[in-house]
Amino acid sequence: MLIKLYSMRKNIERTLFRVISITLFSFLAFGCEKDEAIVVTDVDGNEYATISIGNQVWMATELKTTRYKDGTPIPVVTDNTAWSTLTSGAICDYGNDAAKAATYGKLYNWYAVNTGKLCPTGWHVPDNTEWSALRDFLGGLCVAGKKMKSISGW
Repeated sequence: MLIKLYSMRKNIERTLFRVISITLFSFLAFGCEKDEAIVVTDVDGNEYATISIGNQVWMATELKTTRYKDGTPIPVVTDNTAWSTLTSGAICDYGNDAAKAATYGKLYNWYAVNTGKLCPTGWHVPDNTEWSALRDFLGGLCVAGKKMKSISGW
């Protein structure tokens, strides 16, 4: 039973990672003016446009940082087996192709996300309540995904 629970936990973690990395990977800040266009800069100097949706402000593009906001490098792991057994933060590029990072951003494992140090200062990975508020503002579960869908790229 313990092995089955461990296996189920690993499957849930993998699924959660896939959702986090494949979904519109945006980040949320509070206290920003809704109509004010702001640009967010990460520790690597990458700049991100923002978009207001309801009373939330989201980054409009994928995160590309290779370091936590305290400057610590995030290890790059390209081996699938190594990635699946990690218990610490890591990043990789979509298809292990660094050229794709400009378009698709970086992929972060749960351990990197869970540090609380991934997003630029003043920003954070949205929690379930914030995702729910976004979904509800966009019309609910059946229509929100279509409204968030990119017209190019992903």
